[in-house]
Amino acid sequence: MSLLRIEKDRLTLDGRPFYLASGDMHYFRVFPGGWRRRLELMKDFGLTAVQTYVPWNAHEPRPGQYDFSGMLDLGAFLRLCGEMELKVLLRPSCYMCAEWDMGGLPSWLLKTPGIALRTGDGRFMEPVRRYTKRLAREFVPYLSTNGGPVIAVAVENEYGSYGNDREYLRQTVELMRDVGVDVPLYATDGSDPIMYENGACDDSIWRAVNYRIESRAAIGTLKARQPDKPPLAGEYWCGRSMHWQDEFHHREAEPCAKGYRNALEMGAYVNFYMFCGGTNFGFMHGANDGKLCVDGPEKKDRYISGMTSYDVDALVSENGVPTEKYFACRRELDRYLGKPERPAVCPPYRAQKPDSVRLTEAFGLADNLEFLTENCVKRGNVCNMEELDQDYGFILYTTRLNYTDDRPRVLRIEGLADRAQIYVDGKYRGCMMRDQEHDPVCFSVAPCTSRLDILVENMGRNNFGRYLNDRKGINGCVRVGIRNPDGSESYLNSFVMNWEIRTLPMRDISMLKNRAAHTDMPVFYRGTFRAEPGTDTFVDMARWRKGCVWVNGFNLGRYWNAGPQQALYLPGELLREENEIVILELHPDHEPVAAFRDTPALVGNLTDKPVHVYRAED
Repeated sequence: MSLLRIEKDRLTLDGRPFYLASGDMHYFRVFPGGWRRRLELMKDFGLTAVQTYVPWNAHEPRPGQYDFSGMLDLGAFLRLCGEMELKVLLRPSCYMCAEWDMGGLPSWLLKTPGIALRTGDGRFMEPVRRYTKRLAREFVPYLSTNGGPVIAVAVENEYGSYGNDREYLRQTVELMRDVGVDVPLYATDGSDPIMYENGACDDSIWRAVNYRIESRAAIGTLKARQPDKPPLAGEYWCGRSMHWQDEFHHREAEPCAKGYRNALEMGAYVNFYMFCGGTNFGFMHGANDGKLCVDGPEKKDRYISGMTSYDVDALVSENGVPTEKYFACRRELDRYLGKPERPAVCPPYRAQKPDSVRLTEAFGLADNLEFLTENCVKRGNVCNMEELDQDYGFILYTTRLNYTDDRPRVLRIEGLADRAQIYVDGKYRGCMMRDQEHDPVCFSVAPCTSRLDILVENMGRNNFGRYLNDRKGINGCVRVGIRNPDGSESYLNSFVMNWEIRTLPMRDISMLKNRAAHTDMPVFYRGTFRAEPGTDTFVDMARWRKGCVWVNGFNLGRYWNAGPQQALYLPGELLREENEIVILELHPDHEPVAAFRDTPALVGNLTDKPVHVYRAED
């Protein structure tokens, strides 16, 4: 039995001094076969502990249905950390942010009307308690007091930036103790005094501060507010989160190393966020309401979607390769601990570049709705995904418009979340993106009736701040106005009614059968390629427009030529000698060729790239 003790100026474990140097690696963003290689890099760096979040929405995708297998095998990850003599700082609270969909909260919570997330609201706390009790069976056996590697457990995450419900925080602490957590608890918040105060609930909790690069002010404030404990940098942001339609923001190695040196000299125990990058496979990336660099400082905040890659310019890249930043910061820790200088030598790593292949099979999305649809309902008005028990993917709204005359119709969508492609009689008429300005989508109705299809893509729920209750699909209504010859519009305030609504979560695409018809609607392209099993590669999507990629049935994630990511990481664990690749292209207009790379592709400057909201004439 071991217990971490937090004294005024030091830590002890088993009564002996313990030096904490740690970094984030998320087991759920890395295939299990890649865990050891990354943990070895952490040990080589000199870290003594790993910090990881635990994603509620991945572990409980449906109420009462749990998954702790494969990439989600938390117990296997903790066992491996113990075998490699790395301690663990575990963050199992219901909310984690982490640029993950809804910050780790499951979307099915949003089906409850009026639910108040991250509060003591019983409608929220009841499922939190149920989940935490189940989760405890996975991690409590690995607490250090039970002979495992987990030496401390976090409560909530950056709550001081969200709210001020002290009773809720008290309940989260009580819940951790009730399920058997008897190691020290800690909490992380930003450096502003109001964040510290709002995130506090118990003086016994070890408080940590999150910050980027400049450490002196943040750590100085923490030391002044918590003089009886050593300062903990819970998240030293040495990289940057990445969003579609934004530039790739690289943080240079030397400023990061200097910031690390300053924190060490102030006596802080530092945790790198992130130490190892990872991947938001499938549809699991989050989103934020903020400004893009390409918008300019004068623009208002708007919804920005996170990328598939979670490389985040970490010390160890998405595919598990140490960077210049890794060696620069390692030198600082070695010097601080009085270790001899070491050469910057990367361990062996090789990626492959399979031959390009033409994808010879094409299946229309509209032609395969019977296989892709999980739920189909008829409603007078549109509704959101959560109302239909849908978590991720796409939702298709279909209705018919009656002909009256030849005047153009003008489409408007209220409450769009997040991106809509509009089709009239199978012909593409335009695209709308939440919080972005667009030219009106105009069309004519055929002399009888016309079929109107609106395909809405969930681009990731907000993971931080006041917009966590981010319901997807169409939350308001659809209106179709009539444009008069003089340019004015009439019939502006009437709803479009009588919808057929199909949920398309894209959980299983193996049943595609019907070939693509000649329409503008999205197409699945399928083909095969040969590769070396067990060796990583990247699927090069630079010539494609927007969509998703599956390899051997596994959803690698989204691509979008809005950048900055232009290739999807494909772990070698997924590969066989003969492999199937399926690409869903939302804007099919080019030769379907699957190409590969042996390096990542992140674009650092998007100033010469077009705005990627496609018009009907594109």
